[in-house]
Amino acid sequence: MNIFKTLALTATLLAGGATATLAASPYDVMDGVSSLGSIQEAGSATVLQVNANEAFTLKFDNDVSSVQARVKNNARLLDAVERQGYTIEQIVGVAGDQNSLTLYAL
Repeated sequence: MNIFKTLALTATLLAGGATATLAASPYDVMDGVSSLGSIQEAGSATVLQVNANEAFTLKFDNDVSSVQARVKNNARLLDAVERQGYTIEQIVGVAGDQNSLTLYAL
């Protein structure tokens, strides 16, 4: 009977740890510094719309003013954002690298 209790406790702890990991980072956000640097080199990006709660969570990994300034200084990336129907003021976060950059817009 003790073996079953041990297995159940282990499974519960593993499931709780996985849930905590997902709750802490709901986005595939890499190191914020490397993603910021990728903005300067990227020629395109996918823009995903987020809600206010998601935008708030992104603030922990992203400096919104830095992200917006770097996008503004990359003409090709700014054009890609505008072609997808967004403005620079809507951008609240970034994830990925220069080959698979994702921008998040509010």
